Amino acid sequence: MADDRVFKAVVNDSTTKLERKNAKDEVRTYSPSYQTDVEGNNYNALLGKKIGDEIPGENVHEDMTGYTLKVTGGSDKTGTPMRSDLHGGGVNAVLVGPGVGYKGKRYVRKNGKVYRYKYGGIRRRRNLRGNTISTDTRQINLTVVKKGSRPLGDIFGAGDEGSE
Repeated sequence: MADDRVFKAVVNDSTTKLERKNAKDEVRTYSPSYQTDVEGNNYNALLGKKIGDEIPGENVHEDMTGYTLKVTGGSDKTGTPMRSDLHGGGVNAVLVGPGVGYKGKRYVRKNGKVYRYKYGGIRRRRNLRGNTISTDTRQINLTVVKKGSRPLGDIFGAGDEGSE
């Protein structure tokens, strides 16, 4: 079994905008994101943080000095998303409308074809995780609030591209 004391941190650099062409040769802008593993003392430093908290970049990667990151979400070991309006680190069964953890659409079969409808006011009970990072959390989504001296592309070795 894999080591349970590791977070996968996904850092979105929203301060940098890059361009690329899609299949129709239209130019689209995007913000690069980078993945890294957080373990050891940095793992312990992130336990107990909540969605919306700001953390120093050194807690994610040792070369991110000067960076300030904001926790924007995450998921646990089963893929259950974290939701900012649920307190604590446990899983709760919550009646939710479309938003984080539920898309709010129905699939209907008509004449041998499947159609997707989005009804107004549709709600479902879903298992969602609270807003606190716990030992069951496996992925943490972060965004850059304050940039450091080195670009993230140099720190993570991705050049100017990053991962999408």
